[in-house]
Amino acid sequence: MKSRSEIIKFIFYTSILIPIIISILEITFLFINKSNTKIISGTKYDSLTGWRENCENKYNNPENYKFLICDRNGFIKTPFEHDKNQKDTYGILLLGNSVAMGEGLYGFDNKKTFASQLEKNLRNENPKIDLINAAYSGFNTWQEHVETFRYLNSEPFNDDLPPLGLIVSFGGIQDFWNFIRLLSENNGYRNEYSFANGMMIDKNNIDYINSLTSSSLGNIRSGFIAFSNSIRKSSNFLSYIDDFKSRNKVNPGIYEKKQLTIKLETNIKNKNLREVLQQRLNIDYQEYEKIKNYAIQSTLRNISSTANLNLDSKYIYVYAPNYFSSLSEEQLNGQNYKYLIGIKHLVGNPIFPPKILEREMYLIEKDYRETLSKEIEKNRKIIYFDYSLEAEESSWFLDYSHFTEFAASKLSSKLSEDILEIIN
Repeated sequence: MKSRSEIIKFIFYTSILIPIIISILEITFLFINKSNTKIISGTKYDSLTGWRENCENKYNNPENYKFLICDRNGFIKTPFEHDKNQKDTYGILLLGNSVAMGEGLYGFDNKKTFASQLEKNLRNENPKIDLINAAYSGFNTWQEHVETFRYLNSEPFNDDLPPLGLIVSFGGIQDFWNFIRLLSENNGYRNEYSFANGMMIDKNNIDYINSLTSSSLGNIRSGFIAFSNSIRKSSNFLSYIDDFKSRNKVNPGIYEKKQLTIKLETNIKNKNLREVLQQRLNIDYQEYEKIKNYAIQSTLRNISSTANLNLDSKYIYVYAPNYFSSLSEEQLNGQNYKYLIGIKHLVGNPIFPPKILEREMYLIEKDYRETLSKEIEKNRKIIYFDYSLEAEESSWFLDYSHFTEFAASKLSSKLSEDILEIIN
């Protein structure tokens, strides 16, 4: 058994050696990390939209394939940079979620993203066009509305932001996932006022802000968690470890197909929407219609409000194609039964995500889209393009919504033609 003096010596030397070792590691990896891009969180809290891109260091290395590059205003960068001396610039604000933003088409100075290809096609015909990529991963039409407000309030005092002639919302799938979450949710969150039924920002974001607030009000647990996270994020050594773990996981320009796992089931009898609702979601058609109309009215309010924000610009809403709307007749009527895999994060991270087939989700998406389209077309302020059937096959998609480089090229080319026709 060690004596008391030995224990004191051990504690004394340990308290000196550990800080010295940590200091040596931090100084060493400070210089090592200078030659590598430090791994940082993909998103950060935003007081208006809930979250957006964490652009720290992301404009320093345009060839890094691990993330998209930001411009100085925090937008996902497009090839053309605004020239404040150029007169008669025609500004286009691109809104949407990760599909429009460029998810899956990383690296190469963002040149392969949908937004970048769209801007290139537009400027080939009209060099005065300046497209701003204000789309971001996970944004629904409410967040698009807020982002448009932010832009209109910022543009008059920023020489590098062009005045808007056109606003384009390219998406549809994010609000659809909100609708699916409402169908599959059976907990109290649906009635929580601050959550607004998930039709504004995510519950996780609300919880994050509540946690930070509680730490500032004296909550020791949340304060300790915030303190621990700050140390982890600022440490050069831990950053290098994270970087080391992530190496070779993602290759340049390649997005892993994690969501298309195939499972076989022989006794599938759901032939119509009513059967799918009853057997998969345990919901009757009347309740389904109630929730669908609620979700669509929420989306319509956001779209209509954005369309009327700026009297000097036109507004286009594009319902983009997705994996479900692009399923072939063989996929819909054949013998292969594929379950949706990896959708927990899309529907609010439930404990038990809905167990549903691709062909069954096709029926729900089709019904939702057709109802939404009819309602949008009633508003003359909105220019509506239905691109849902423009993808020739499901191989155009990296997962259930994101485009391959080929699909981004084809769809951006078509949209540029439609936009130029409106401008001209």
